[in-house]
Amino acid sequence: MKALIVGLGLMGGAYALKLKNKGYEVYGTDLSDVAIDYAIKHEYVLDASKNPLKYIPDMDLIILCIYPTNICEFLKKYHDSFKSDLLITDISGVKSSYLERACELAKPASYLAHHPMAGREKKGIIYSHLCDFKDANFIITPIKADDKNIEILKKLGADLGFGNIKIIDYKTHDEMIGFTSQLTHAIAVSLVNSDKRDDTKDFIGDSYRDLTRIAMINEDLWSELFLENKDNLLKHIANFESEIDKMKNAIKNNDTEELKRLFINSSKKRNEMNK
Repeated sequence: MKALIVGLGLMGGAYALKLKNKGYEVYGTDLSDVAIDYAIKHEYVLDASKNPLKYIPDMDLIILCIYPTNICEFLKKYHDSFKSDLLITDISGVKSSYLERACELAKPASYLAHHPMAGREKKGIIYSHLCDFKDANFIITPIKADDKNIEILKKLGADLGFGNIKIIDYKTHDEMIGFTSQLTHAIAVSLVNSDKRDDTKDFIGDSYRDLTRIAMINEDLWSELFLENKDNLLKHIANFESEIDKMKNAIKNNDTEELKRLFINSSKKRNEMNK
């Protein structure tokens, strides 16, 4: 299969490397000469260029590894080069703000989005070899996709090494991602920013390291993701505030039983996720 990776950053680079190693005929495009040179030098791709038109007419699959607000712009710009047997997908962490429009703009090509629930706290293609998709979730979000294209993306997920491939509607995806991904990043960032000492690094252990790893964040991408999914995220933040208030009040009131109840409840719910 001939695949074009649009955006050779952390995830685009990881996709390119893994797919090429699986026998895909992989090409790349990026606005950065550094990313293009790195991808070619390290043999992530057969060829790469700043000009997508160099490859689009011959592709079977285009994977958009770009920011969500740039997706429809790309589709409009290169629409005249799309053919009917082309499948276009994207890896964006939010879907509702653009997906229906993207499906229309892609015609006569087919559009079927997905979301790889994996990555690193780094940015840039030079870190892409660190991305390990084993046991990670690969979510496909169809609107009116046919079975053939769903099977192509399921195979894509398997070839990339994802352990769990799931199909859900895009609105459910955004509601859930607002909780499992965006809220957790918001908590990590807020926790780090609440630090008022200069010597915190001398006192941290595994709990702080585990909770705050994702606070090292791509500010451009995550600002966009938060705002594109703001209604879902604000709802989840409000629910979290309610729970932290329960903890705060229990501590303030020396309420041992309430603290134990909260701890028991969280332990039970988290343990259920391991089954």
